[in-house]
Amino acid sequence: MTIITDLAQIKQLADQRQDDFAVMGYMLQREQMTDAELDALVDAIAAPIIAAIDCTGCANCCRVLDVYLTPDDAERLQPAVDVPLSQIIEHDAAAQVEEWGMFRARPCRFLRGTLCAVYPHRPETCRTYPALTPDFRWTIADSIAGAAVCPIIYNVLARMVDEAERLSRQSG
Repeated sequence: MTIITDLAQIKQLADQRQDDFAVMGYMLQREQMTDAELDALVDAIAAPIIAAIDCTGCANCCRVLDVYLTPDDAERLQPAVDVPLSQIIEHDAAAQVEEWGMFRARPCRFLRGTLCAVYPHRPETCRTYPALTPDFRWTIADSIAGAAVCPIIYNVLARMVDEAERLSRQSG
């Protein structure tokens, strides 16, 4: 199967395959494999896709997704932006809900072309995206929502549809 990276094509295909992805999620909920086994399968499918896709050539997530900011993230960012911590939180966090905030700007104010200007200091949300595992079975709705945004997520889900069908035939 070819890895698709064109963002317009990914958006179109992800929209067209929403039902396929939802059925896959349902099938995986019923599957007898443990969460750890499913996560290992997803990781095995994702590894060559992640290796083949250069996120610095895309950065679509930085353009369209919310970037959550924790106090730890703000502390990590502070040396990179050389402004007081209180100013980072006051100017970059849209809504403080308990300990969480969100960057106001889209695209991310630290995006330069397709590169992050504060990469070593980036927030945890950015460090872990796209987070397919752990708990793929329980976060499948988030992955499906991200399929139209991220080439990695789309390609993993497209392969997982085939894998879920194979597993269903084996157990059924």
